[in-house]
Amino acid sequence: MRIPFWLVWAWFLVPRPPTFAPFGLWPTWLWPPPSPGMSEDRCVQPENRRYADPLDYMPGTGTGPPVILIGYWESDMEPGWPRVTDFVDELWDETERHVVASYLEQGFIPWVQAGPSWCRICGKANGTAERTDGVYIWPEGLAHYVREHGVRPPVGVIRHIISRAAMHPEQVDMDWWRTATLDS
Repeated sequence: MRIPFWLVWAWFLVPRPPTFAPFGLWPTWLWPPPSPGMSEDRCVQPENRRYADPLDYMPGTGTGPPVILIGYWESDMEPGWPRVTDFVDELWDETERHVVASYLEQGFIPWVQAGPSWCRICGKANGTAERTDGVYIWPEGLAHYVREHGVRPPVGVIRHIISRAAMHPEQVDMDWWRTATLDS
């Protein structure tokens, strides 16, 4: 498709705000001055708009309860963790196992490591990220252990996961958002 010659020149003739207007002498009838709180390029100027304590952003300074680490296993290079084979449960209900594995695959990723972790049972590359639900934090490969090898987390973790996974629409509070304000 060819663009008409006159249209190209017309585009160059459209008035635009200058990057520099000497002594503020820019005719406002061509381009009105920026609104208060905007820079010359018409971008909103953020003015230190923090709504939480800055210390909450820094590692180790949060005031909430700590998250609980699960799913790390002993290896030659990482002694001191539990042995994964001690957590294998071949009689674990298949449906519950699937719910737990699916939940573990959907956690929030707070950070990613530089290299992969390897499965302590089959040797498969097992991910590079950590996942969390705000209560527990686990390596992303924990879902692989659960799904492929029948590794069962402790009962308290399973109960937590089932209670979260079994959420129904009637448990969602829709009224709060309908009445929310900036100061809520």
